[in-house]
Amino acid sequence: MTAGPAASAHRSDRAVLAWGRWYTRDLPGDIAADRIAELESDVFEERAAAGSDPGVGSSILWRAARGVPADLAWRSARLHAAALTAPAGTFPLAMPALAHVATALLLAWGVLIVVRVGSGILDGSWVGAWDLVAAGLVGLGLALIGSALTMVPEARWLGALWLAVASYVLLRFGMYTLIATSVTLTDFYTSALSQAMLINRVLAAAGVIFFVAMAAWWLPADRGLWAERRRRASDSPRLRPEGITA
Repeated sequence: MTAGPAASAHRSDRAVLAWGRWYTRDLPGDIAADRIAELESDVFEERAAAGSDPGVGSSILWRAARGVPADLAWRSARLHAAALTAPAGTFPLAMPALAHVATALLLAWGVLIVVRVGSGILDGSWVGAWDLVAAGLVGLGLALIGSALTMVPEARWLGALWLAVASYVLLRFGMYTLIATSVTLTDFYTSALSQAMLINRVLAAAGVIFFVAMAAWWLPADRGLWAERRRRASDSPRLRPEGITA
């Protein structure tokens, strides 16, 4: 049983279902769909039982908040089950989790860069080039878009590509931005120029390679959909020139 349009019109219901879609995002499509259907049914039944009670929205949200540990435990169990049946040499548990950790670190790095530059501009201590300011803002914007896309199962491979570009911009130019705002980093850069440039390039390359690898990791799901469509088309009856089915 699924919720009707009336239930979906409530913000509390949409928040609960959005949470459900978030913690089922890396799960197989049929398992995620069943879980969302269960949530829709629970929300619909609770609201129908409450009738016109004005506090039903808060009750639904409070119930969902209390159930967060159980939801995460359920997700972990389903991921573990998927890992047991995964092909040899794959890492269905570690890789997505590592991608989200790397995304969070990249966003934190981008925020640090923008905050440091903003502080320097406001107090008049900024001495760097303005293209570094633009690089920080553009890189953080790309990272935010990429992280949002990775929350959508069908688009997470595309989000990983956005994050690959963002990681190059933020890691490649972010160090130079921080150098312009830190006396310590300036001294290190001037005293160990070759080492600083090597670290900068290695980090930028590692970030790009990691997120491109994640895009390749997530892409087969989309290819599988197209492959299924092509297979169905090829399995359809073929007609001989004279109109007789083969």
